[in-house]
Amino acid sequence: MTSSPSGPDVLAVGSYTAATGGRGAGVTLLPRDPRTGRLGRPGLVEGCSSPSFLAAGAPGTGLVHAAHELDEGRVSTRRFDGRAWELRGESPSGGASPCHLTLAGEFLLAANYGGGVGVLDLDGGAVRGLRQTLRGEGSGPDTDRQDASHPHSTRLLGDDAFAVLDLGTDEVRVHALDAAGASPEPVQVLDLAPGTGPRHAVVDGDRLHVVGELDVTVTSFALRAGRLSDPVVTPALAGPGPAAGRVHPSEVARAPWGLVVAHRGADVLTLLDLVDGVPRPVRDVAIGARNPRHVLVLGHHLYVAAQDSDLVVHLTLGEDLSVVDRSAVEVGSPTCVLPL
Repeated sequence: MTSSPSGPDVLAVGSYTAATGGRGAGVTLLPRDPRTGRLGRPGLVEGCSSPSFLAAGAPGTGLVHAAHELDEGRVSTRRFDGRAWELRGESPSGGASPCHLTLAGEFLLAANYGGGVGVLDLDGGAVRGLRQTLRGEGSGPDTDRQDASHPHSTRLLGDDAFAVLDLGTDEVRVHALDAAGASPEPVQVLDLAPGTGPRHAVVDGDRLHVVGELDVTVTSFALRAGRLSDPVVTPALAGPGPAAGRVHPSEVARAPWGLVVAHRGADVLTLLDLVDGVPRPVRDVAIGARNPRHVLVLGHHLYVAAQDSDLVVHLTLGEDLSVVDRSAVEVGSPTCVLPL
């Protein structure tokens, strides 16, 4: 059995709470055995409204940022000292329904699904206030999901640029970043195939991998000096799976063997290797729970927020990438798993 001799012994889990029709209580702490990866019983809960996405503060600060996915979007910063949470800062997110956060030096980027990307100032590592909001315009062919601009996430492309993934417009927009904030207008706009629905992305070396929520693909770009080029599109599922429209990729994460993509609807994780930097689906792994909204990879241990099953599922993969161990704990409407 593959085991992890190190790694965090506590995970923080974000959730949807009653404020948005969920069953969670806020941010829940889960103990983790660093050797086996198995999860223990839920511990301390920090009550707050729908912290659907969590991001770690700068290393050594012990800070955690939360996106509260509410109509009047806001972002908060808390610190956990091993015994209790302390609220250190709070700010409007720059739009409605913030669903993703990216730490960008002295700034925090908040992608608001309701429209706009907020650039937030940090003070001592904690959120201080909103500096600016970046807007997108347009729509896509899916009238249910692409009626307007819907930024779903951002991703750093180095120290001086970041990408906005806009599910609503099928665009990846690149903005410059410096000490004054972000460039108001994008310095590069890349149009994906209509109906792609770019959701999340990950950088691996000199490539950016973008998962399409609506067409079940991964688009891989060459990354050079903060700019993107040469897109290559591959399937995000290894097997045939349900047709596009009934399966919706959510998270993409780096892994020792390449990438992992979580799929809602199919309720599987797809393991992909990288051939000359381009993803290639290898295997679909059943989770045994519904609606995997987020996956955290710690070596050969995978932690999945299965939103509709009210479970955080742990899977250990062997050297051949088969499942050799599983554990799960109950957490209401989990949406994100963060190592502390």
